[in-house]
Amino acid sequence: MERKFLIDNLERKDNDVGSTLICCFSRKIFVPIFFKALDQMDLPRDNIHLLVYDNTGDPSLAEDLKEACQSRLTDYKSVRLYKSYLPPRYKVSGTEQPKFAESKIFNIFEMWKDLAELVHTDTFFQLEDDTIAPQEAYTKLFSVLNSIPKAALITGISTGRHADPFHKVKLGVYDLKVCPRKHMHQILERISFDPETKGVVPVMACGVYCFAARTKPFFSGLINFTPEKWDIPYWALDVWFTRNMRNQGYGVYADFDVWCTHLHAAGNRINAFGKDQAVQKADMWLPEYDNYALDIEVCPKENKREFKPAPTWEI
Repeated sequence: MERKFLIDNLERKDNDVGSTLICCFSRKIFVPIFFKALDQMDLPRDNIHLLVYDNTGDPSLAEDLKEACQSRLTDYKSVRLYKSYLPPRYKVSGTEQPKFAESKIFNIFEMWKDLAELVHTDTFFQLEDDTIAPQEAYTKLFSVLNSIPKAALITGISTGRHADPFHKVKLGVYDLKVCPRKHMHQILERISFDPETKGVVPVMACGVYCFAARTKPFFSGLINFTPEKWDIPYWALDVWFTRNMRNQGYGVYADFDVWCTHLHAAGNRINAFGKDQAVQKADMWLPEYDNYALDIEVCPKENKREFKPAPTWEI
């Protein structure tokens, strides 16, 4: 089916007034959890355009999102629900790297291209469906964004997630080493930041789970970005996208005072990952094996932080 709005009460005269709140969904299970947390956030709702993006062909997810959006029509300046109708792309083939068009990141890239046309305000705030942001995340991240004129985005801190609540996870903010030959598009090393980092710091790349952004600088990351030709790893789409914003002359920053919870649905349980489950990790290219060594904990014997398993509950 053709991509379209399922709900749209945005008036043209208000297109560029205020800011936009983007909520991206691909999983039905997180809908009630996400909106319960969203309702508890400190938001200037009368000056926010809510844009819910359903990046699936699942009709049941669309129905749940319709219900959630319709019950909040009067809470925001406008409410829109957009559905991509894209089929899932998951390929399991051992250690083989799936082609871009066959991988799950294809739908994410298509979403970014859509959002570049759907966001009309100068700034926006984005949340993923499996991310629970702290109550003050919006106001804190926008305060930092407004203080750094050349910033494309300010991200909160989100970790990885896993089916095992005892798994140690990395942060989604990184330092990078990349191949100096521009045509190679090869990440040589990706190191996540130390969880004990303080304050607001510039980063070379980050995930896109919870952040405040300037619209044009953010979508400058799409300029000359052709992941289908670069043959990038499935875990590096947001890395290259945010790094490309820096290549366009904008800054990417992380605020270590804003910690999010990253949810993982595993069987009949949900695991909730955050700072207590985080360690510093590295991913490294091994040319002799033509592959990556992933998720290596940095100096584990020197890590004195107390590790706690992720909170988990039945669903």
